[in-house]
Amino acid sequence: MAKKKSKKVKSVEKEYLWYKKKVDEMEAERSYDRTWGGKELLVKFKKIKLYLKTQLQKMKDTLEA
Repeated sequence: MAKKKSKKVKSVEKEYLWYKKKVDEMEAERSYDRTWGGKELLVKFKKIKLYLKTQLQKMKDTLEA
């Protein structure tokens, strides 16, 4: 029987997937939008995405233990 994910894990996973999709879109746009503002936003989103990824991994490890 598969384990159920908690609502908190699901919400963090949903947010992480949103940022992942957004970062992918922004990286594709970088070929023609080379402004500093665009780069600043891209780096900010990448940091948020990385934070959410580590947070998600910690939550999953906690649930498995």
